[in-house]
Amino acid sequence: MKEENPISFVCSLCGRPYAMEAGRDRHLCPVCSGSIEPVYDFHGKKEHYRSILRRGSSHGIWGYRELLPVDPDVVPVTLDEGNTPLLQADHLARELGVRRLYLKNETLNPSYTYKDRFATIAVSMAKHKGRHTIALGSAGNAAAALAAFAARGGMDCFVLLPPGAVQDRARQIRSYGAKLITMEETINDCILMAKRGEDLFGWENVSTATCFHPWAAEGYKTIGYEIGRQLDFRLPDWIVCPVGGGALLSKIYRGCQDMLALGLIDHLPRFAGVQAEGCMPLVRAYETGKAVADDWGVPDTIAFAIADVCTFESATVLSLLRSTGGTAVAVSDPEILEAMQATGRKEAVLAEPASAVTVAGVKKLLAGGTISREESVCCIISGNGVRDLPLMVQGLPEVPRVGVDDVEGLRAAVAAYQKGKE
Repeated sequence: MKEENPISFVCSLCGRPYAMEAGRDRHLCPVCSGSIEPVYDFHGKKEHYRSILRRGSSHGIWGYRELLPVDPDVVPVTLDEGNTPLLQADHLARELGVRRLYLKNETLNPSYTYKDRFATIAVSMAKHKGRHTIALGSAGNAAAALAAFAARGGMDCFVLLPPGAVQDRARQIRSYGAKLITMEETINDCILMAKRGEDLFGWENVSTATCFHPWAAEGYKTIGYEIGRQLDFRLPDWIVCPVGGGALLSKIYRGCQDMLALGLIDHLPRFAGVQAEGCMPLVRAYETGKAVADDWGVPDTIAFAIADVCTFESATVLSLLRSTGGTAVAVSDPEILEAMQATGRKEAVLAEPASAVTVAGVKKLLAGGTISREESVCCIISGNGVRDLPLMVQGLPEVPRVGVDDVEGLRAAVAAYQKGKE
């Protein structure tokens, strides 16, 4: 069985060295609860790494592999993930009232979410170590990504899914050949059960929180690299991310840190983390001045993909929000639904509820004066709303029906739509 080469890890907050010991349930700093991340030595090789980031990748995210903690012998299991568009959303910007708005459209990844950037590394590493089966607890997006890459890699995949998950996600997961098991209680319970299964079944737990897999979570930082390259390394004033476990926000920040260390940018953007009001452990901790978020009760929101009872990376995310002058905000389900419809109507991007929270969050932060209308903003649209179409059409007028040769009926139908635009 092959094992990956040793690599140094440290706490993202206090910088203490961290030893990757077998048998640990999760990897967090024992002193400050910060996320654990790999160490990269840019000394003497800055121009080399700058050239990598300027060039980008034409092979999924693997063009950045020198900035990812993987053994050189790992053979990538890839579906050409990454390289997603950065759309300048002028129509939506005018509706929100902000000078410039970008949408980082992660919905165009192979399994329709940013989770593919994690999945390609996790599956590649598991296969390199000789594993034949992976498993995870997930609300659906991570499961779909891991199931897709497991299929690509010729591996089995078991998924533990909590109640309330969107059925179209469950169908997608099964379409990739994954073995689906439903569980009671919360996403967190599913994640912990997948971890217990390592000893029971010998599978590789690939739950996507950084604390379970600090290696693969580094794949998310390539979103930051791509935003930098797509904007000629002139980053927006704000990057707005949905927050469930917190890894997406913390790793995009990490990508920005790398670009700053390499001299490609001269300052860090401000970050905003957005949650749904029905599950907002990070926002509650931010508003009450806590350093670590407490677990939430039972989630109650349409933004199921970020309804994480535990914000695993809360210590790191709260620290970086405060240190960069960022913020955390929660939005209601009606605000999320309105943002989903506006993003589709104005920019032809179908954002799932967990993605649309970013657009709803920008609207709320503009209204409150936290984001200035003269600033530029990038929303991370993390997952595709095509599996949430029943939500998309909520509240829309009934579709008119016209009979054969019923010209007057057609006139009335057109007039009704024109009146609705007034």
